[in-house]
Amino acid sequence: MTLSHWLVAHLQEIVGYLLAILLIPRILLERRHPGATIAWLLVIAVIPFLGVPLYFLIGGRTIERIRQIKGNPVDIRKPGARSVIASLSAGHAGICRLLQKTGAYPPEAGNRVRIVADGVDAYGALMEMIDRAQVSIEIATFILGRDAVGAGVVGALSRKARQGVQVRLLLDALGCLRSRGKFVQPVREAGGRVGIFLPILPLRRRWSANLRNHRKMAIVDGSSAMLGGMNLADAYLGPQPKADRWKDVAILIDGAVAGDVRSIFWQDWVFSTQETVDALPPVQEACVGPGDGSIVQVVGGGPDMPLRPLYSGVLAALNQARQSIWVVTPYFVPDDPLAAALELSARMGCDVRLILPQHSNHPLVDLAGSSFLPDLLRAGVGIYHYTPGMLHAKMIAVDHQLAIIGSANMDIRSFQLNFEIATFLYDADDVAIVLDNMRLLMQKSRQLSAADMHAKGRGRRFAEDICRVFSPLL
Repeated sequence: MTLSHWLVAHLQEIVGYLLAILLIPRILLERRHPGATIAWLLVIAVIPFLGVPLYFLIGGRTIERIRQIKGNPVDIRKPGARSVIASLSAGHAGICRLLQKTGAYPPEAGNRVRIVADGVDAYGALMEMIDRAQVSIEIATFILGRDAVGAGVVGALSRKARQGVQVRLLLDALGCLRSRGKFVQPVREAGGRVGIFLPILPLRRRWSANLRNHRKMAIVDGSSAMLGGMNLADAYLGPQPKADRWKDVAILIDGAVAGDVRSIFWQDWVFSTQETVDALPPVQEACVGPGDGSIVQVVGGGPDMPLRPLYSGVLAALNQARQSIWVVTPYFVPDDPLAAALELSARMGCDVRLILPQHSNHPLVDLAGSSFLPDLLRAGVGIYHYTPGMLHAKMIAVDHQLAIIGSANMDIRSFQLNFEIATFLYDADDVAIVLDNMRLLMQKSRQLSAADMHAKGRGRRFAEDICRVFSPLL
């Protein structure tokens, strides 16, 4: 190495450590989750050449900027919704009030709920919704596959747009990186509109490489909605069965609460496109009477909501459990309060069960999540590994009386960084269907034992502990 090369390398090293030193006070003053603060400090201090640029790319706190730009929530629901909290049990009423105080919509009666746990059925239901649309179709997705399923959705939306239906398709900039351009051009050419949520490069004021719209929503005529964990790609749903298709769950809702789903869509749409709410198509009347059907509460979650309603509602439901907690999630990287709620409930005698894929599509997340399992197992939590393939469903059931279905995983990213959506179901019949789906998953799962934990090698345990330290960054 020549003297000049040595000087340049030495100067770069000095600059790297100076930037690291300057960043440390900034990170400490940001009041992040403690785990995220420690993880960023370690990365920046130990590997400044990696940590400093990574921080500027995905770690900078753009959350306050996003909150300011998004402004006041868009509420396009029809006025006069009747409160149903008084008809709920004391425990449910408390959760409803908590959700409302933290920014969620109130629960509403008059909904017909259908839970779909098969990709073929879900694809058929989505296409049927699109086909019957008369006024408006609004769809948001994290992933639009550049495959036959994505092409089928684009073709169906294009046909409806040519028929005069107002079509809006909102795509996450990162998840739809390969399908947000020419692939959806037929929708634009047919008269539909395509929005891109938070571009990942800092070329515009509204950008973020880290804050992603993980919501999956389809709303037709303002009165029917479909949401859950299924992206619009062949890995999740399709017209024909597929052996390696991921196991997932969606929920279909006809009735009043579809308007709340629509409001959340329009919050994201206005933020992404700057289109005014004046352009909003009219709402069709719900097909279920206001006094009939299921009681459902739609809850949005995201970094633009400082009181974190979705996280607060999930944590409150877990802490309130007296009989049982069943959780299905593809990625399990909880923060300390969530992990403690599961562990303490099990030690108090609750039937706590956790259903995970044996192997997900994110090995580092699997390693981080596995580090929590020994403590949970010792506390009495039943842990099940789904063996047929990738499990992507997100469901929670508490005391056989409350169920939650949505897009959020049981991990730090979903509750701290992503924009998510979920439904809280308060009717016993709906909860029973969720539990039936969970039982079917457990029948195809292997329950872990203490021997499985002891069988881990020292290298595996070390890898799990390392990934757990950096789990807030995953």
